[in-house]
Amino acid sequence: MTRSLLLTLLGGGAVWLLTVAVVTELVGWLFGWPAVFGGLRIGTVALYWPGEFLAWRSLLAPGHRWIVTVAVLVCTAAALALVVRAGLALRGDRGPRFGAGRWADGADVRRSGLL
Repeated sequence: MTRSLLLTLLGGGAVWLLTVAVVTELVGWLFGWPAVFGGLRIGTVALYWPGEFLAWRSLLAPGHRWIVTVAVLVCTAAALALVVRAGLALRGDRGPRFGAGRWADGADVRRSGLL
């Protein structure tokens, strides 16, 4: 495993973990940080472990469970975006050398005999 690949994977993992932590706090905030959710109390605010909102679904009324579903979808979309980003970084800068995906420069046009 190359150093750049390792840094890309570690950075992506850290960004995703931060995203899950922010989404967890947002879900807690939407419900007013109720005591039943647990967490570390600091004044009127509670701090939760990242992803703890998954355990809260059973505590919610059926009409409010969609918030947890949306939170899961946001975290999944963030993970997919980071996987795509890592895949593009691993692919490198491999532009097409021929064909429709490449623009010709002046030397290519002269070499082809068009001008």
